[in-house]
Amino acid sequence: MLPTSDHHAPLEPCPVRHWAHASPQHIAIHTDSPLSYQQLDARLNSLCLQLKLAGLKAGDRLAAVVRGALPDVLLAWACVRSGIVFCPLNPAFPAARQAELAQQLAVAAFWSADDILAGSWYPLRLDFNTELAAADQPWPLDPARLNNMILTSGSSGTPKAVVHRLANHLASARGSASLIPLDEKCGWLLSLPLFHIGGYAILFRVFLAGASLVLDDRSQPLKTRLEHLPITHISLVPTQLWRLLAEGFDPARTRLRELLLGGAAIPQPLVARLAAMGFTPKSSYGLSEMGSQVCTGQPTAAGVVGKPLPGREVCIQQDEICVRGDTLFAGYFQEGVLERPLDEAGWFHTRDKGHFSAGGELVVEGRIDNLFISGGENIQPETIEQRLVDHPAVAQALVVPMPNDEWGQRPAAFIDWHGEPVPYPELAAWIRATLPGFMVPDLWQPWPDMGGALKPQRKPYQPSIFKQ
Repeated sequence: MLPTSDHHAPLEPCPVRHWAHASPQHIAIHTDSPLSYQQLDARLNSLCLQLKLAGLKAGDRLAAVVRGALPDVLLAWACVRSGIVFCPLNPAFPAARQAELAQQLAVAAFWSADDILAGSWYPLRLDFNTELAAADQPWPLDPARLNNMILTSGSSGTPKAVVHRLANHLASARGSASLIPLDEKCGWLLSLPLFHIGGYAILFRVFLAGASLVLDDRSQPLKTRLEHLPITHISLVPTQLWRLLAEGFDPARTRLRELLLGGAAIPQPLVARLAAMGFTPKSSYGLSEMGSQVCTGQPTAAGVVGKPLPGREVCIQQDEICVRGDTLFAGYFQEGVLERPLDEAGWFHTRDKGHFSAGGELVVEGRIDNLFISGGENIQPETIEQRLVDHPAVAQALVVPMPNDEWGQRPAAFIDWHGEPVPYPELAAWIRATLPGFMVPDLWQPWPDMGGALKPQRKPYQPSIFKQ
């Protein structure tokens, strides 16, 4: 049995209950039929009662197949209120894989909008439309309680269950708000899924601020939604932003205040395009083990992700980025126990390579695990990728090692264009202008089919792996 808390922290009122009393008619969730904070609170009351009647109690683990629909959000926050450990599963996983992961997490119950898998768990049937009037008292939350398990593959490809306490998410949201202001007039688009730490973190930022959560209705183009919905905050990867600009996106025709870019090398031409429109995006560095955001800043140069936010600490040990602070996870769930791999000083070693700029900003150079050796020279593929995406014609680039009899390994590059393609020799010359010749790829290929994955797989080049 896992300990539900390891220390005593003052209880906090549920922010949804707080806003249900302070601003009852303010919109909490924008969807086809928007929900006010009062209505959201009433639906959560009903769901918490249903979970209790199903026999679930604080500390129990609940597997839920979710992305970001209204029932998914309601269930996630009902678990926050009930002290149930929320274990979101990716709906793209085959049913057998979902069952395997639920078994691995030793869940007490399983919920899905589709057929619920048979197993050692209780199959949850829930009514998400019933409302139950709120009581007058605040709904107390225990920050020390275990709150969720997020599955992350990291660099190894083997899923790890990252466990957070409620306090980690509260600290993450409050630190984020210090640099990215959020208030009741704001709407944050839930553009990332709830099974990803970046999506789950948005709930806490929004509800703590009394802002509005805008659900991601993908039946409408993103440009249309930005122009017609009350979206002031959004997180995107660079490719999405290139596509928006190609469709004629203009921030002046939207309510956008903050645009967070992350997940890939940020192209300087992209930043310049936005700056010419009078809009400055922010770059961000984060990881599941730190509850999402660690550093945020302005992308002034390659790899610059800003300074650590409040509640986070960052240091560099032998070129490796190490982190700790109030947002640091409770551990990995492994065979019924929490394993927390920290060094003697309490630092978590990220396996990301980086350094601090003269101005004290973190510069991320890439994954230590991605480095490969070519003829005795160290090659960090992200260095080549950053140079490539700074070319005006390149939307995104992926560089992987390719076996070579003479040099051991050589770089192979995959290119995604956002404009007219240019000859590969031009890209080779572009790289040689600022990087050593051994960093020029030996092979150039079109962008691979990622099969809906959030990030490309960095496997050594084999023609059978990369579909064209």
